[in-house]
Amino acid sequence: MKKYLSIILSVVLTAIITFTGTVVVLSRYFYAPRESVYPDILTEIKEYIDRYAVFEFSEEDSEKALIYGYLSALNDGFSFYWTAEEYAQQLSSNEGNFTGIGVSLQTSDPISGGLFVYRVLGNSPAQTAGIQPGDVIVAVNGKDVEGRPYDDVYNEMGVAVNSSLVLTVNRGEETLQISVEFKEFVQNYVDYRMIGDVGFIRIHSFMMPAVAEFEAALNDLLAKGAKSFIFDLRNNLGGNLDCVEQIVSYLIPKGEETVVLQFKNNEEVHYSMGERKTDAPMVVLMNESSASASELMASCLRDINKSLLIGTKSYGKGVGQSTFELSDDSAVKFTTFHYLTKGRVHYDGVGLTPDQTVTLTEDQEKYFYTLDETNDPQLQAALAALAK
Repeated sequence: MKKYLSIILSVVLTAIITFTGTVVVLSRYFYAPRESVYPDILTEIKEYIDRYAVFEFSEEDSEKALIYGYLSALNDGFSFYWTAEEYAQQLSSNEGNFTGIGVSLQTSDPISGGLFVYRVLGNSPAQTAGIQPGDVIVAVNGKDVEGRPYDDVYNEMGVAVNSSLVLTVNRGEETLQISVEFKEFVQNYVDYRMIGDVGFIRIHSFMMPAVAEFEAALNDLLAKGAKSFIFDLRNNLGGNLDCVEQIVSYLIPKGEETVVLQFKNNEEVHYSMGERKTDAPMVVLMNESSASASELMASCLRDINKSLLIGTKSYGKGVGQSTFELSDDSAVKFTTFHYLTKGRVHYDGVGLTPDQTVTLTEDQEKYFYTLDETNDPQLQAALAALAK
């Protein structure tokens, strides 16, 4: 059976890396060491396994599965557990540190039609090598990928750090041989440019490095004479609460209410920190993959600056998660609060409805990262709105 896959080839080729839009609050709890994680009944089961099981048994895998099973009783789709090694890697990736080639791929399993390059991460080896969104990888190191299980190709692409892969790429009518390094890199989270006198800023994710990148982009566009702004939050699944609050503070007046956090036993109201750089007209682009922190930024700009939201209804994630470090340096996260807009709108499971609904065709969605103001109807609608 064919299965649709979307993967980002980075972080030591971890198969799927998507930001869930969680709001991370780090705490550390220490517990006295225990001789075993097993309650008595599981200890009995393990004894029987050790004595009679004909299949190999991994105590490490069993313990991890046990933790996941324990968390499942929360009925929390955003709960997660990391081993110590996985958590250290997660913390590194939160700072933009990745290892790999840096492409987001779409394919089927088994592979049919090659590996479609959906997006190329900023500052990645793939970008340096000249790989472009819309390219189709048809061979890796001279070996065709067509009809093969994805995992087989995935494993072949997991070469040693600072080694190179030779990718055979179809680009339109051309077939190219592109050598790309598999190495460590720091991802860019913000892209920007001028479109006439409009400053266009795309935020890919609200990880903390995005704050400095956004400020630099905003300053540069203002210096170039930007009279209005478009903030593109499409496909931005969220990120860190501190990150989005700092970014929003560059755009709204000091003291404005930005978000209401409703915890189990109390409520917190957060306010703008007052570093506003511009009061120019603004439009926000969003789609069904704009979630969590993206929805928070969009709702703040609409509630406070009367900015238009253009595109399609957002994902609808109005809950945040906290991450707790455990005594063995592993970590667990689960939902600890709801968050509401300034207008006390609870959009979890509902999403934000745009002021102007503009959809993309299936083909435009597939080639999303190749679109610009000449062929992107949502961006064109935003430019038209600002022109008025």
